[in-house]
Amino acid sequence: MKLVYRRLLRATFYVASLVVVALAAGFIGRNFTGTGPVPTRTAFAGRLPGTTDGDRRRFQFFYMTNRDVADEATFQGRGNKLGSEISAGTFDVLISPSTPIVPWVWLDTHYIEWAGREALSQDEVLARMRTAVQASPHKSVLVIVWGFRDWFQSAALKTAYTAYVLDINTPVLLFDWPGNQGEGTSGYRASVEVTTKAAPDLARVLAKVTRETGAERVWLMGSSLGCQTICDAFAWLETQPKLFEGLPKIDHVVLSAPDVAADAFNDNFAARIKALSHHLTAYVSSNDRALLMSHWINRGRRLGRLAEITVPPEDRTEPYEFEEAQELLDLQAKGLSELSMVDATPVNRTRNLHHFFTDSPEFFDDLYRHLLQPDNSVSRRLQTVRSGDGKNYWILWND
Repeated sequence: MKLVYRRLLRATFYVASLVVVALAAGFIGRNFTGTGPVPTRTAFAGRLPGTTDGDRRRFQFFYMTNRDVADEATFQGRGNKLGSEISAGTFDVLISPSTPIVPWVWLDTHYIEWAGREALSQDEVLARMRTAVQASPHKSVLVIVWGFRDWFQSAALKTAYTAYVLDINTPVLLFDWPGNQGEGTSGYRASVEVTTKAAPDLARVLAKVTRETGAERVWLMGSSLGCQTICDAFAWLETQPKLFEGLPKIDHVVLSAPDVAADAFNDNFAARIKALSHHLTAYVSSNDRALLMSHWINRGRRLGRLAEITVPPEDRTEPYEFEEAQELLDLQAKGLSELSMVDATPVNRTRNLHHFFTDSPEFFDDLYRHLLQPDNSVSRRLQTVRSGDGKNYWILWND
């Protein structure tokens, strides 16, 4: 009898151990490895203008790039040479209505397919954009800046995918810069150097778009290292006050998983944002692995990294807040009232825990509402958090 009891006890202990291991593996997978499931976003309403092309929809977008267009690899391959001028045009993309929100789907021709490019003068592009802006219900234009590793066509396809999933009736402009300076540490450092060189071109494009298209709302969205390009562009604009003189402010600047040194958000940055834009929103994630690597390479903190990264939020000894983003929160105290900090950690669960800005349906849902109604948090999946010194930020939940 005792033998049977011992065997039963061992079997029970074995089964319980398996359950504990499974639960632990599930928790780690969801929160730390970036292999968690991707939920389905709210059904698209099909607001983005397009035309039927067989069983797909054809969409057209605008681009301006400072890559060297004399290099044949720029548009046909992965050319990464920085040019001396800004080239412009349009590109078409075919998108299947069944396109899911999953990593790298914009490179899967089963769902998204490149359909050609037309080179145009900057004046012609701006004229076509003006027509599209006037036809849009928000009199808006969305400018997108990507980061490290993207070549022209990958940036264009990702832009098309983002515009399709965001699902706002607005013309979209890709500002493309050669961020694909190679892999590894040396490639990353080379790309960081190019951001500074590309920044004045982005500033000039923003000024032309604001001046020539008649847009009442210019939305500027950057991600990862592209956010550094935006910050450097604003710094350059500070030295060129006449470029934006008499122009309306940029309606909204959105920084997603910004690969920007935390100490870049100083008094000068606050003044630049106040002078050039109405709203600034930073989506950051404390479990961002890519920014951890950037931290090591740059020997400096990156925006959004949290010290207790390996500790689950409920077990942290400090308040659930952005220790590494304190500099940005401090801008609230410096008069930058239209600043929003959004913690995307709960929805950051795929790939290298960095690309929630392409892989998270909740991110797109929230960004859609935030761009159109920046002062209205109703119906958004947000919970406000007030730190001990009175600063506020938001947590974006996945439930």
